[in-house]
Amino acid sequence: MCFTVNPHRVILWDIDGTLLHSGGAGERAIIRTARTLYGKDLALHELDYRGQTDSRIVRQIFTRFGIPWSEENVVRFRDTYLEHLQEEIAACSGQVFPGVEPMLSTIEQTPGWTQGLLTGNFERGAEIKLDRFGLRRFFAFGSFGDRRECRNEVARAAFAFLRERWGDTLCARQIFLIGDTPYDVLCAQAIGAYSIAVATGGYSLSELAAYRPTLLLPDLAQFKPVLALVGGCS
Repeated sequence: MCFTVNPHRVILWDIDGTLLHSGGAGERAIIRTARTLYGKDLALHELDYRGQTDSRIVRQIFTRFGIPWSEENVVRFRDTYLEHLQEEIAACSGQVFPGVEPMLSTIEQTPGWTQGLLTGNFERGAEIKLDRFGLRRFFAFGSFGDRRECRNEVARAAFAFLRERWGDTLCARQIFLIGDTPYDVLCAQAIGAYSIAVATGGYSLSELAAYRPTLLLPDLAQFKPVLALVGGCS
């Protein structure tokens, strides 16, 4: 019904593990930030950070080191992290995953289709990563992890923004989320959107399948099934 009233399609992308691999730049920047600010070595593998928002990761670090949660402390951590990220990303050996750029270009050129970001990254962190790999030009908007710790809330904020932009006739079944973790699938389900899971991050096909994404792919090298899903839903 909603497609009859509003035929628009919106594709929302995760960044790390979905669009690109930053060669560990983000992880190194977090570790350097903890050392710079608190003089402590952070065992990042002991944190639950895959698929989490940057704000949630910061909370975990503060809890581990006994740092009071305050806006001042969060801003200090964020700004220091972004400085280190800029340095690390410049020297990283990362890559854009196969199929990503052709797919982004195809979506960009398809009338009635729009793409944006739905990521746990700080907004400036997302820009730094995308700029390094020349992908920022594809995205005019996004929902980020600056103010929201829960990824489901990041998705709800994105949905609210989209309805403000294209009107209340835009429904969740016109939105397609692409990501590489269970959290991406779950946040799509939280707003009633379609989920496309790719096993290019740290989760296997079988692990992702347990969360029942709408579409599950090993990677985006062959992305026609995604286009078929987006174009065929009504």
